[in-house]
Amino acid sequence: MKNIWTTILILAILLISGVCISQETNTGTVKEIEIPKPEVSVFFHLGDRIVSGWLSFLDWLGKTFEPIIGPIFRPINKFLERTYQPWAKICALGLFVGTMLWVWFGMKKEYVNLGRNKESIWTDLRWWTIISMLPHIIVYLYF
Repeated sequence: MKNIWTTILILAILLISGVCISQETNTGTVKEIEIPKPEVSVFFHLGDRIVSGWLSFLDWLGKTFEPIIGPIFRPINKFLERTYQPWAKICALGLFVGTMLWVWFGMKKEYVNLGRNKESIWTDLRWWTIISMLPHIIVYLYF
C-alpha cells in the first residue's frame, strides 16, 4: 500500500512539473539584441569563382593535352571498360594487400629500417606502410 502511494506521488510531481514547464515562456525576459552577421554570400561568391576558375583550367588542360595523350589512353580505356567491376575491385585490393604482405614478410627488417635509432614498434617503417595503405583499401572496399 505504501508503495502505491509513493508511485502516485511521483507521478503527480512529474505531471505537475511537466505542466509547469510547458507553460513557461521566455518572451520578454531577455532584451533582443541585433547581432551583426558577416555577409555569407561573399564567401559563396568567392567559392564559385574559385571553382569556376578550376573547372575552366581543367577544360583547357583537357583540350590542350587530349590530342597528345588520347591515342595512348583510348585503347587502355576500351580494354578496361570490358572488365567486370567486381573483378577490378578484387584485383586492386589484391595489389594493395599483396604489397602490404610483401613489405611485412618479404623485406628484411634491417633493410626497411636503415638508420633507425630506437627499436620501438612506432619507428618500424613496415607498420607505417601498412597503416598508410589502409585508407586506400577502405576506399576500394567502399566504392
